[in-house]
Amino acid sequence: MKELQEKLDAVLEQMRSFIQDIQERDSAYPMFFHNQIEEDISQFVDSQWSLPTEYVYFLRRYVVERVTWNTGDYINLQIYGARDLMRGQEGYHYNPVTEEVILDWPHNYLVIATDEGDPYCLDLSRGDTAIFSALHGTGCWDFTMAYDNLIMFLESVLIPPGLEEMLPEDNSTTYYELTIIGDGENKLKTLLLLKKIFSCDYSRARAMLEEPPLLIYRGVEAGALRLEDELQHIRANYQKKKISLAEFIE
Repeated sequence: MKELQEKLDAVLEQMRSFIQDIQERDSAYPMFFHNQIEEDISQFVDSQWSLPTEYVYFLRRYVVERVTWNTGDYINLQIYGARDLMRGQEGYHYNPVTEEVILDWPHNYLVIATDEGDPYCLDLSRGDTAIFSALHGTGCWDFTMAYDNLIMFLESVLIPPGLEEMLPEDNSTTYYELTIIGDGENKLKTLLLLKKIFSCDYSRARAMLEEPPLLIYRGVEAGALRLEDELQHIRANYQKKKISLAEFIE
């Protein structure tokens, strides 16, 4: 369990840093990420739900206010903390209007997050943190396993849209910018590289090179390393800068 806790702490710290970075850039939309107070979590420890230990550990450390995640494949993902977990069951497991349990809902499924109505759930009968999801509005619930465990689910919110196939096997979440700052040792080779990167003609590449600095890449580390190899091979004049996820998706 200690190893799982360390992994959870690491991904939660990445999520916390992302929120803080966004907040610093746009304080008009305040968002907060802090630890849970024990009164909020105690109701679940001895409740009718048999929550996995790993998930209880998460609930104690994940408290967000006015935060949704539109990273990865998500449109508007809300991950519930302890304060919102009961309310999160409304419309799925429980009808708050009739105050009745919804019979066609799998009774062992606990909704821990939703994305525009699509639920992400734990199957409490399993005793693990495999995440199951289904599309809403189809007439029936057809659940499939979306992630093997809670940590993989949380890591998924740190992947920018459309970049899943570029990530290495260790799900690196390090991002870089590469910028051309001059002609380099061989201006022609630099121009040819710009033509390839921007799919443009020679005159357009020359015009761009005349107005440095020129941003040529912003993305995950794997892509940056591949392009950096080309830049070094042609002895281009460039700069490489590590950036945050918030900087990447702005």
